[in-house]
Amino acid sequence: MDKLKQFLLIKLLNVIGIIYVMVEQFVEYPDDSNILGIPIDEDLQRMSRKNLCRYMDVVLPQKGFFDIQSTTKIRLGCQLLRNLTKGKK
Repeated sequence: MDKLKQFLLIKLLNVIGIIYVMVEQFVEYPDDSNILGIPIDEDLQRMSRKNLCRYMDVVLPQKGFFDIQSTTKIRLGCQLLRNLTKGKK
């Protein structure tokens, strides 16, 4: 039963995610030139969510960034930051 529940929850998240992406393309965001104290390159500011994910697919070792859940994306970002900060110490 737990596997079925997880399957249904994942499918629901995927449907909501598709709706989110469709609606999100019409949202006008505030100035993203600096996010939490980090300057953002102009080309990245102009990219759509889909284009940003495609960019990630180009630079990451594996494709599929667009298809993973947002919490997984955040976890990946945290690991990349950890890897960067370890190299700076």
